[in-house]
Amino acid sequence: MKRMMLLLATLFIAGAVSVNAQEKKQEEKNPIFGLWQYVEERVAPDGSVQYIGKPKYKSINQDKTYFAMMSVTIDISGSEKEKPYTVTETFITQTGEIELNEDGSYLEYIGEHFTNPSLTNTISIMRYEFSKDNPNVMYIEYLTANNENTWFSETWMRVLPLGSK
Repeated sequence: MKRMMLLLATLFIAGAVSVNAQEKKQEEKNPIFGLWQYVEERVAPDGSVQYIGKPKYKSINQDKTYFAMMSVTIDISGSEKEKPYTVTETFITQTGEIELNEDGSYLEYIGEHFTNPSLTNTISIMRYEFSKDNPNVMYIEYLTANNENTWFSETWMRVLPLGSK
């Protein structure tokens, strides 16, 4: 009986290690997957680079779906009995799917764009590269269906790698 329990425990541990290794390989193969925060890149007087986080996030998932979120802070005026206060709300701004290409680009199929409905059911061309100094910083240039001749640039910082809990 002890041998059977030891065998089952060994098989369970080996399976868990194998799944974890496969997830790591998938993440290394496609490091774009994870939760990202939009940041502003600034150079400090000493020459160091600083990243200022903005309330905009994007989750790019292994199943090649994505969603973007934004947080806004709203000032609520109080009543006679209540003092004014602020509320921060986070909401989804867009959802869709991506198609990765070998050349450091991907297509973003926008299924729903809640803040700019004219982008719903459109495709954006995205080019990305990672910072040479920090693999958790990604530079993106994109071309949307509404602006066929204008490339936009953004900087994103990884908040959580894929598979984090």
